[in-house]
Amino acid sequence: MARWLSSSGVDQIILAVNHLSDKLKIEVGHSVGGVTVAFSVEETPLGTAGPIRLAANLLGKDDPFFVMNGDIVANIDIRGMLAMHEKRKADATIALVSVPDPSPYGSVLTDSHGIVRQFEEKSSVLSTMSQVNAGVYVLSPRVINSIPVGRSVSLERDVFPKLVRNGRMQAWIHGGFWYDIGRVSEYVRANKELLEKQELEAGPDNRQNEGGIVRPSHLGTRARLGVGTTVGPFTILSDNVTVGDEAIVRNSIVFEETTIGEKTIVEDAVIGERVVIGKGSRIGRGSIIAGQLSVPAGSVVSPNSVILC
Repeated sequence: MARWLSSSGVDQIILAVNHLSDKLKIEVGHSVGGVTVAFSVEETPLGTAGPIRLAANLLGKDDPFFVMNGDIVANIDIRGMLAMHEKRKADATIALVSVPDPSPYGSVLTDSHGIVRQFEEKSSVLSTMSQVNAGVYVLSPRVINSIPVGRSVSLERDVFPKLVRNGRMQAWIHGGFWYDIGRVSEYVRANKELLEKQELEAGPDNRQNEGGIVRPSHLGTRARLGVGTTVGPFTILSDNVTVGDEAIVRNSIVFEETTIGEKTIVEDAVIGERVVIGKGSRIGRGSIIAGQLSVPAGSVVSPNSVILC
């Protein structure tokens, strides 16, 4: 996300954090993807709007700013979104995306001028409105003053309805890709589809297998592959991942600084950061292994296992 924002001209992001905030500060640091990072720490959870009020001293007093959910992956044109927000003199602009079934998200109804007129809450009943909240907003500074101090407040239930009643909320319709990766299954799907999209855009000359890499796959910087390894298809090795001799890693996502031992097989799995998987292990399909764990040599992890400690 930081790289996406940086490419769109954003030079500072503020992370609203609560749980594990100290660990996040260490992991993220003060800069990522060319963007300066500041932290706003909630002592108690403040909902989706309360953190904005808490971070008011870190925000500019005159310029609009973006608010984004941390669990989306998208290519929303935020430059265009900001330009329209300023042109329409809106208090808030919300990105909307069309989905086949809006019931898990709730729908948004706009008029012919793109002004938001109604929010429909999440429902088990299939709605006729397919535009949903994409989790990206532009807010004008005056919105901050409408957020109560020191308590949990919801943007969606407390702040936005007032703006809608006053006709002060504009919609930006996004036609590109968009994924809600708050669920592991959607996170995996997003990565696979983006790998495939990247491969198609690269053209046929880049689709050949090389050195045991079966495309589409992605290798981060300083990823190291042993002799006779097979990586891919649909595999992501993050930075500083090491795969031992004759190991096989397919349809999997492996986070930073993880080591996979020789002659190990990993299929359809998500492996966290700084994991060590011992020699000759078998990681079953659909498994998830949390970060900073060690899996002893020769282990057999059953399909669909979740290992957190």
